[in-house]
Amino acid sequence: MLRFFLNHLTFTRRMSIFTQCLNPLTGTVSWEEKDENYDYHQEVARSAFADMLHDHERNQKYYIALKTAIDRKHKIGEEANVLDIGTGTGLLSMMAAKCGADSITACEAFTPMAKCAIRIIQENGFEDKIRLIHKRSTRMTVGKNGDMIKKANILVTEVFDTELIGEGALSTFRHAHEHLLEENSIVVPHSATVWVQVVESSAVNAWNTIQPIQYKNECMLQTPHSVMSCYGAAAVHDIQLTQFPYNAFKPLLPPQPIFRFDLSGKTPLLYDEKICLHVKPISSGIAQAVFMWWDLNMDIDNKVLLSCAPVWEHPDTKKLQEKGLSLTEIADLIPWRDHWMQAIYYLPIETSVNVDKEVSLVGYHDEYSLWFQLINETIYDVPDCERPVCSCGIHVAYCRTRIGQLNEQTRNEKYIKALEKKITSDTVCLCLSDGCLLSLVASKLGAKKIFILETNFLSRKSTEMFIEANNLSERIEVIQSMDDLPPENMINLIFGEPYFVTSIVPWENLYFWYLISKYSSQVQRIPIAATIMGVVVEFKDLHKIRAPLGICEGFDLSIFDKLVQASSEKSDSPIEAQPLWEYPAKALSLPFVIKEFDLTQNVKEYPNINLTNTIPILECGSCNGVALWVDWHLDSEITVSSGPITEIQPGKRISWDPFTRQGVHLFRDIKTVTQQSILSCSFKFVPQHGNMKFDFLIKKL
Repeated sequence: MLRFFLNHLTFTRRMSIFTQCLNPLTGTVSWEEKDENYDYHQEVARSAFADMLHDHERNQKYYIALKTAIDRKHKIGEEANVLDIGTGTGLLSMMAAKCGADSITACEAFTPMAKCAIRIIQENGFEDKIRLIHKRSTRMTVGKNGDMIKKANILVTEVFDTELIGEGALSTFRHAHEHLLEENSIVVPHSATVWVQVVESSAVNAWNTIQPIQYKNECMLQTPHSVMSCYGAAAVHDIQLTQFPYNAFKPLLPPQPIFRFDLSGKTPLLYDEKICLHVKPISSGIAQAVFMWWDLNMDIDNKVLLSCAPVWEHPDTKKLQEKGLSLTEIADLIPWRDHWMQAIYYLPIETSVNVDKEVSLVGYHDEYSLWFQLINETIYDVPDCERPVCSCGIHVAYCRTRIGQLNEQTRNEKYIKALEKKITSDTVCLCLSDGCLLSLVASKLGAKKIFILETNFLSRKSTEMFIEANNLSERIEVIQSMDDLPPENMINLIFGEPYFVTSIVPWENLYFWYLISKYSSQVQRIPIAATIMGVVVEFKDLHKIRAPLGICEGFDLSIFDKLVQASSEKSDSPIEAQPLWEYPAKALSLPFVIKEFDLTQNVKEYPNINLTNTIPILECGSCNGVALWVDWHLDSEITVSSGPITEIQPGKRISWDPFTRQGVHLFRDIKTVTQQSILSCSFKFVPQHGNMKFDFLIKKL
């Protein structure tokens, strides 16, 4: 995928624009010719929310609540005048029309989606019942010449995100009640509740705080105090908590409802609020993080509940467990959502709690965000607390996946073992990776001198902070520019993880190969080779983010499919990066090698590659994707993989490395495969230009 759009030329040529792009493999910037509507197509493709519309439970509960609201208005002799804010495809408006609403006004601010909704509404025969306004709801007017002749008395909207309020839900509802709705209006959904659970978990904490590096019971690298005491990233950590191992955390407090939002307008929605709960712990331990999810009461009578809880707290779980189902089996039954995940909030201070002593859990929110703190005593004067932000710079320099990777002990041990084999008191090492703390360990192993290339400002500052905290500045020199790389006669070992902040999919870290090719093959290096691997898979749910909708709840949304697909084909790479540990997948083949690269050779002298291979399908299923990763061969004996952490077995679920993102090719045309099927894999690579292309096709023998 082409990323890092630096600027556009302001002229067109033959209906084209020129876009300046960074090639993450070569590190070079080039101009590429694109469709003149490239930005538009990118915006449309990114707006795809097909996974939300594939959410049958969500759709049905909105449908039921809408029908209940419309019937209630009719029973008391009132018209049912519906306002649908952020209509998207128009699905909820069409539901309202089918339920007998007397008038329906839908608003949609995003121009391509507004035009698409108009066509969908026409195609489904509701153009006479639904009026679409191309505006934000906060700019709509009511009156004789307004967007609505009179105020609505039913509001239906879905303006929620993982954090519930992150898309501006509070201001949307407040404005609607003040300006667009009658006093006794019915709102769908009627109310929302935010739930939290305080936990102890070293696995969770590994995504937030870089821990000291240990090897053979010795501390090889200390973490600076400023990093250990930092609040962490301000952005919410959204995650598929149902896929997080239940034995990898200890619940310290029972799940608590902490914020209740009355969306009906009967009580005001506050932009700034703090709530203190006095809670008795269910276990003793160190409170490190807060798990968060929310639910919606869809109707006035609170009979229709839509829950985003993880499997162990989902309201349906207890009933299913009584039928003898395990949590793993239940996880396959509860609705999957990628648009509404759960979230983790890291406590600003780790707090010891005791099962016999009540604690105070304090929640805060502003107009868009939530945050929490835990106080190990019962308090009644609730303190103010600013929203936590990163003060150390690490959480700005690196994503949570990278922080988790830096903490992965098994991975670190493999690199240190490989370094141990090479490092002597005469070793002068050049490290070519961003934020590579293992290069500092090389100094602890006895290397004479370490040069570290850090061209990224934030990564460089982070590395320098660790160097200073560990008193390593005498033997380590940080280089800011490739022009300042030491000559070949000064170094005898080149090392890299490899990892670069500009890399998205795993093989883009082959930028390391381009960097080391500035030196001859006589200089020792780690790693010595890299292999791009793949496996044919059946995703349980992930494919829904790209799967066409067709008929959705009885309405034809194929126009939306065509809009998104056309734009995606013009702006998206066919392969994207995903943390596959969060998305269950069954292997349909054995893992296969796409290409192994010898990193001791000069990449610029490497021949062009044009390969085609066929991979037998060994398991029947619904083939909806191919997963890709890279194995890094540190030496002839040690390999570090960015892919599976256990052996892949056809027909079984794959266990993925949780600290890297794998590459994913999703098939738009999903096929049922048998052992008479094959995958045709085509791979092209032009080393001189860093152009790499994959093509996959399912065929029958």
